[in-house]
Amino acid sequence: MKNKNELPATKPKYKNTGKRNRTAGQNYERQLAKEFRDLGYAYCKTSRQASRLLDDCKVDLYGIPYNVQAKNVQSGIKYKEIFDSMVELLGKNMPERLPFPNVIFHKKKGEGELVVMTKDTFYEFIKLLYGTK
Repeated sequence: MKNKNELPATKPKYKNTGKRNRTAGQNYERQLAKEFRDLGYAYCKTSRQASRLLDDCKVDLYGIPYNVQAKNVQSGIKYKEIFDSMVELLGKNMPERLPFPNVIFHKKKGEGELVVMTKDTFYEFIKLLYGTK
């Protein structure tokens, strides 16, 4: 039987995976903030920089009329869980942001980027764009 105090003979294969993933996610948030500034939202910043409470509510961008969650991951995402969490946390901490559309930006290496929203949110955008009822 092996001694419990012995170190493994080889190093773990993915030593810094967590740090790399966190950095990739933060870089994606900064990229999106810059893109929103380029679109005319001059005061858009990452919520890590501007609002800890907003960041705690799973909203990654500050200074825009949308609740954006940015995901830069290769694995599958449970969109409904993210939306539910955002609504719950915003309801408790920042109810004034509940009318803002909840949107998930998902970047997946080699597959591009997606924007995910509920059907109701999508229809609201159509109404705004085309002036329909």
